[in-house]
Amino acid sequence: MSGTILHRNQATTVVLIDIPQSISDGQQVPYALRSSPALASPYPSTEPKGWKREAMLNKTAADERLYHESVQREIRAALSESRTYLHRLGGAWYRPRHALTSHPDSAQSPARTRNSEWSASPALSHAAAPVVLSTTEKSDQFHSLEDLQGTIVYNIRPGAAIIQVGDIGDFVVPSGSAFLWASLESGFPAFLSARRELSPENRTFDIILMDPPWPNRSVRNSNAYRTSEAQVQDPFLRTVRIVGDFLAPQGLLAIWVTNKSSIRARVLQTFQALDLHLHEEWVWIKITAQGVPVSQIDGVWRRPYEILLLLRKGQPPQGPARKVIAAVPDLHSRKPCLKILLEEQLPSKYSALELFARNLIAGWWSWGDEVLKFQHESQWDGYERSGVEF
Repeated sequence: MSGTILHRNQATTVVLIDIPQSISDGQQVPYALRSSPALASPYPSTEPKGWKREAMLNKTAADERLYHESVQREIRAALSESRTYLHRLGGAWYRPRHALTSHPDSAQSPARTRNSEWSASPALSHAAAPVVLSTTEKSDQFHSLEDLQGTIVYNIRPGAAIIQVGDIGDFVVPSGSAFLWASLESGFPAFLSARRELSPENRTFDIILMDPPWPNRSVRNSNAYRTSEAQVQDPFLRTVRIVGDFLAPQGLLAIWVTNKSSIRARVLQTFQALDLHLHEEWVWIKITAQGVPVSQIDGVWRRPYEILLLLRKGQPPQGPARKVIAAVPDLHSRKPCLKILLEEQLPSKYSALELFARNLIAGWWSWGDEVLKFQHESQWDGYERSGVEF
């Protein structure tokens, strides 16, 4: 069992993972990811009670209520099973964490730039030639962050590479990874050109993973990142062409969705037109350091879980298989890296693309306007001591 996985049952329907470790393992770098402290207790409840709660539940469609009730039953069973396992072995719900002294968006962070949101310029639309990082030098130097935007940057070496950017600092680029720091709209010409040049014999991907910026009230109020409401064109619409053109015939499409039934329905209906159907759904239940949900599991305003839909071509099963993944959350917007689990669904030699990425993964292509947000040296414990030697 890897460092990422703390517990997995024999049926592989229940998995307990550590989020910072999953990201470090996914990047295959010799550093520990800095993260926020593990949540000690659930968030204070703001849920309606009594008749107010009943009134809100009565407004919810019956099929939606039944769906979430079934999800919540499986979550409770999964947490009970994991608790029994950990109690027997004396294990913990998470691994010890390395504290992040400042958030990448904070004024004190060494990674802070003039663009406080770590967003690439939306104006880029040219097909810049790919940049292949050196296989002989310890690092590649760039004058400014703008030099990295709007073009594919590719690390072909068997180990991680380092990008040095002026006085901004260093960025870690995992082995075999490529990134495109651009929005889906502005970066498409560069992506298309690079795919033709770097992979002329096989332009498609065996998996496309995405976490679209769905409309979200809490995210909108916190300004954590730009939701689709804040953008001229809904970025989800851009993904349809990318999936249609670049997903392999037997490929896997994995999409994070919110708990709004309208978003789930929109995803399933949109990709049904491409003969992509729901085969599995993975439920990420967010837990505290004590293994309890971070908020009321059957809340009507906020539910403590998110769902990853897995779609493939061909006849869908009678009911999609379901996996419950428990993990103590980390920084806001930082999802667990599920590479180790997704690889069990893929060929031994596969190609992968992540859209709306906020960090890199070894061997994957990553595309998004915040793609380097968590790659800066300030995010890695131990980097200062080991310099750029890998």
